[in-house]
Amino acid sequence: MLKRVLCAGVLACGLSAAPAQAAVIFSDNFNTENGGTPALNYFGFANFTITEGSVDLIGTGPGGTSFNLLPGNGLYVDLDGSTNNAGLMTADSIVLGAGSYNFAFDLAGSQRGSAETVTVQLLANGIPFGVSSIYNRNSADPFSTESISFAILGAPINFQFRFQNGGNDNIGAILDNVTLSSVPEPASIMLLGLAAAGFAARRRARQ
Repeated sequence: MLKRVLCAGVLACGLSAAPAQAAVIFSDNFNTENGGTPALNYFGFANFTITEGSVDLIGTGPGGTSFNLLPGNGLYVDLDGSTNNAGLMTADSIVLGAGSYNFAFDLAGSQRGSAETVTVQLLANGIPFGVSSIYNRNSADPFSTESISFAILGAPINFQFRFQNGGNDNIGAILDNVTLSSVPEPASIMLLGLAAAGFAARRRARQ
C-alpha cells in the first residue's frame, strides 16, 4: 500500500502511519450501483458525478456480468468509458471539520493490454489543494491500495475528490473500494498516555 501526505492552506501534513482506530466516514465499492447491473457509459452513481466524458460500470453482480476483468471483486469502474473520452469522476461534497483523515482507494491496470495513468485530486471548498497525485498502472496489474493522508486545521470545509484516466481509447484503469476515514491524532494519544502515566505515578506516590 502506498501512502501519500498532503498539506495546503487550512490543511496540514497528515501522518504516514495509519492508526488502528480509524473511523470510516465514506465507503463505496460500487456493488449496489444500477441495482447490481453493469452498464457502459454509466452516469447514475449514488456518490459521484461524471463530467467531461464517461466511465463504465463493469464486473459482475446480481443483475448481470459485463467485462468481468477481475473476478471476485463485484462491480468496479473502468475510468475510461466507451465514448472515446475519459470522464472526470467527482465525489459529492462531504463536510469535514478539524482533524486528521485518510483517503484510500483500490486501483488496477486495464487488463486489456494498455498501460494507464490516473490523476487524483483532493478539493477543499471546490479548490484543489496539494499537488495532483499521478498513479501509473501496467495492463496486468491487480488491485492495489493507494492512500493519501491530510489534516484540516481550521473551520469545516466541503471536501471532494476526483479521478480522471489519461487517454481516450475506451480502455482505462479500474477503480474500486473508495474510502475516507478520520484518524485519531497520534500526538493527542501520546499526551493522553503521558497524562495517564503521571496519574498512576501520583497514586503510587500517595500509597
